[in-house]
Amino acid sequence: MRIGIVTPVFHPYPGGVPEHVYHEYLELRRRGHGVKVITTRFGPGESPVEEDVIRVGRTVSVPANGSMCPVAFHPSMRAVLRDAFENEAFEVLHVHEPLMPFLCLSAIDVSRVPVVGTFHASNESRLGYKMFGPVLGRRFARLNRRICVSKAAMETVRPHFGGTYDLIPNGVDVGRFASAEPLEELQDGSFNMLFVGRMEPRKGAKYLLRAMPEILRRVPSARLTVVGSGPLTGHYRSYLEEGCGDRVRFAGRVSGEMLARHFATADVYCSPATGGESFGIVLLEAMAAGAAIVASAIPGYRDVVEHGKTGLLVEPKSPEAIAEAVARLHADPALSRRLVEGATQEVRRYAWDRVAGEILDVLAAAAGSGREGRRPRAAAGGAARSRIESGV
Repeated sequence: MRIGIVTPVFHPYPGGVPEHVYHEYLELRRRGHGVKVITTRFGPGESPVEEDVIRVGRTVSVPANGSMCPVAFHPSMRAVLRDAFENEAFEVLHVHEPLMPFLCLSAIDVSRVPVVGTFHASNESRLGYKMFGPVLGRRFARLNRRICVSKAAMETVRPHFGGTYDLIPNGVDVGRFASAEPLEELQDGSFNMLFVGRMEPRKGAKYLLRAMPEILRRVPSARLTVVGSGPLTGHYRSYLEEGCGDRVRFAGRVSGEMLARHFATADVYCSPATGGESFGIVLLEAMAAGAAIVASAIPGYRDVVEHGKTGLLVEPKSPEAIAEAVARLHADPALSRRLVEGATQEVRRYAWDRVAGEILDVLAAAAGSGREGRRPRAAAGGAARSRIESGV
């Protein structure tokens, strides 16, 4: 098939959606399909597969869902997309975050082939859906098939638009993280903790930094590495109390290889997100690398981590709960090993060859439906995928 993947964010922009799209592209190409990624520009830098990327316009950042959201803009976006689609002769479009302005909505409007939409976001307020429901509803109805990456993502979109969904999780390159070598310079007897994420409110880094004094009181050998960047990096440094600074490393943005090595180095991976996370690809990366997990008990994370079996879930926005969980893992190596073993077994179902196969099933079914009628059809069964319908 000739497949166009439309995404509001892609490399070099960091995050879960760019990683999802990148690995979907790789797997579909590996299976012999012709694939192009349609996205926009995010400043300097390119993707590793730039020869198959079509970039339209540039981004402006707007605050949304506890984060800064990049929105693509181009004065002739529809015309540019129409020409690109005609030149590439796609048989099906896969649009990630299909109701996000303006690139994704425009792609749905001008497409002459079936469209599959994947919903990634989890947002309790759903303000945009409430404000622009009628306009977005018309685009939603034009989707031949709809995928959600988690129940949390589905519960964001389904109350407003109803419909039938394929539940297909995010994937992870298990082999890449499982085979990564720890960083030698950090193998000095310290109890290594890791945080990976953008420096923005919803990722919750400040609560982990606030937990460091109590963690160090109970685990003097603890050391935290913070991977990620953002406009609040300097502000978050101010949360470190005196005496903690030499036990916290701010590594900034790192390469994909170095990211895997940081995960391989970690004894504990901490994700203190406050909400708005539909899934948490970083949790899968920690599972694959063999790091024990301490994460917030928020809806998207509860879809991935089972408390006491594959990780420890703690009360959101609670430095005390984070410190208690980290100290517990340090004091009980047997518990840590059981959690890692459970996570290592669980993460196999998120391997990209399996996830991509389920996505391909949906794309093929949509391509076969043509442009006659836009109602979703029943999906083939899958180990990680389920069909969920609503009477809304």
